[in-house]
Amino acid sequence: MAIRKLQEVGGGSTGVTLPKDDLQLEDLLDEDGSLAGEHHAHVSYEGEGTWTLKLLDM
Repeated sequence: MAIRKLQEVGGGSTGVTLPKDDLQLEDLLDEDGSLAGEHHAHVSYEGEGTWTLKLLDM
């Protein structure tokens, strides 16, 4: 389990980073370790400090 710090990203939003190892498992990184292409995710607040993130096919 990776512990990540919440960060201000501007525009009234807060963000959290995703571990590159996990992104690599989803084949989202190129050979240089950079994000390959454009990707979208749906984030849902489930309550009691729990959110879910689902990668979308667009």
